[in-house]
Amino acid sequence: QCGEHLLTLINDILDVSKIEARKMELYSKEFHFPIFLDNIVQMCFVNAHKKGISLVYKVLSPLPTIVRADEKRLRQILINLLSNAIKFTEKGSITFTVDVIGDRKGVIGKEEKPNQFPITNYQLPITKIRFQVEDTGIGIAPDKLEEIFLPFQQVGEDSRKPEGTGLGLAISRQLVQMMGGELKVKSSLGKGSIFWLDLDLPEVDQQTNAQNLDERNIISFVGSKRKVLVVDDKWANRSVLVNILQPLGFEVIEAANGLDGLNKAQQFKPDVIFMDLVMTVMDGFEATRRLRNLPELKEVVIIAVSASVFEFDQKQSLGVGCNDFLSKPVRVAEVLEKLRVHLGLEWVYEEARSNGQQQEDINPKSQISILAQESKEELQFIAPPAEELAILLDLAMRGDIKSIAQKAAELEKLDEKLLPFARYLRQLAKGFKGKKILEFLKKYS
Repeated sequence: QCGEHLLTLINDILDVSKIEARKMELYSKEFHFPIFLDNIVQMCFVNAHKKGISLVYKVLSPLPTIVRADEKRLRQILINLLSNAIKFTEKGSITFTVDVIGDRKGVIGKEEKPNQFPITNYQLPITKIRFQVEDTGIGIAPDKLEEIFLPFQQVGEDSRKPEGTGLGLAISRQLVQMMGGELKVKSSLGKGSIFWLDLDLPEVDQQTNAQNLDERNIISFVGSKRKVLVVDDKWANRSVLVNILQPLGFEVIEAANGLDGLNKAQQFKPDVIFMDLVMTVMDGFEATRRLRNLPELKEVVIIAVSASVFEFDQKQSLGVGCNDFLSKPVRVAEVLEKLRVHLGLEWVYEEARSNGQQQEDINPKSQISILAQESKEELQFIAPPAEELAILLDLAMRGDIKSIAQKAAELEKLDEKLLPFARYLRQLAKGFKGKKILEFLKKYS
């Protein structure tokens, strides 16, 4: 932990130095905005849950699907605000709100303010988005509000200051200004704080963005169940991968260190292993070396996972026998793409609907045929027998989500052909989407 803290401190100091020397640059790219936000919330939810506080995510108006911005720096800003809220909140809740507060057509970045970094110009519709983080934490005294944006400053009683570099808010404010916005705060001592920022984000037309087709909601995969072993000495890191993979139907086994991972790999024979590199007891490098010396596991797919940004560590992980490398914090899209490539998976996507999207706009090659039962109008699952459907429909009418999830688990074992149907139903139940479950079942009744 000391090493990680030192690395964070060094990276933050480098960011501050780059900003002060006007060497920091923004690199804009097109990305799926709702998925980007979901990933951030998922990462921060783990730490909030560990402290026993609730993290509420609210989207107050329809968001653009594809935007153009510096994804890495925007993620850095939002994670910093949410992490601070979690650090300084001992009880109550944190509410992360995203809202569209205006839109216009034109060119972004033409009008530059004094001391503001230039933003690349794009002839795209512009949506003004407000990001707001509200907490019920210790709050900040009025005369200390500006101090929190100074480097190496943390406001509060010494005994209650959590570990940190004191650079996060200083960097975040500078990055927001570089993006053309302003990071603002209001707070009440002992009651909590609200941080917010407004950014103009260019919106990209979905019809001209081919990547959007690959970023529809994945709900399952075709074929038999696959085993995944997650090896990491930190529960929070393991839980991120578990929460990504289990709802999709993967059987996930956890190991708390390299030695534990070595034993469980021999016991469960996984299809793929996500191997953290820096661990106690036995690190990922040694565990991978030993796995490659075992005849029954020398061909298993091993994906190294690390927060290291150094190319040397990435090359070393491949040198000891890893098949690929995944950087922390892990992103859902990257995890699923690694699995698709290495396991040859074929994904099942949620049906395209709403927002006026027409089926003919969807690339036919991106649709998954479930055992050759694909309809030309929309994706169809193979449904269970009529008596099973009747039971499920009755449970849905009564709002018995728990029993629906249990029934879906039973269907997975009943017939391999029902796996996509059952996994999708279980995912809806996990999200407590009672109305959607009812609509889904009625289609097959």
